Amino acid sequence: MTEKDIKEKWGELLQYAKEHATGEGFHRGYRWLKDAFNEYITMSDEVPGCSMGGQPGSQHNRDVLAERICLELGNHVGGQHLIDENQEARLMATLTDIVEHTGREQELKI
Repeated sequence: MTEKDIKEKWGELLQYAKEHATGEGFHRGYRWLKDAFNEYITMSDEVPGCSMGGQPGSQHNRDVLAERICLELGNHVGGQHLIDENQEARLMATLTDIVEHTGREQELKI
């Protein structure tokens, strides 16, 4: 796995997140976003220099990634301004659900 792979996965994750937030596009469903989120977090933990700063698989990394997605797509300094406040709130609610439920699933597997 390379840094190029992680950049491609980041682009895919942002696209799915945007589609979920706006309700437009083929990949707008919860499962698409959840799978892309989990794939990205796994990849970022494996590629040196791409981690979210915490321990691999940590709740911290999952929380940071969810925030990073919203900051990138929303109307924030440095953001792409692709979703409005209501869409961002919807996206954050879904990401929070993904972060919380997947974290519990991982804890049960340990």
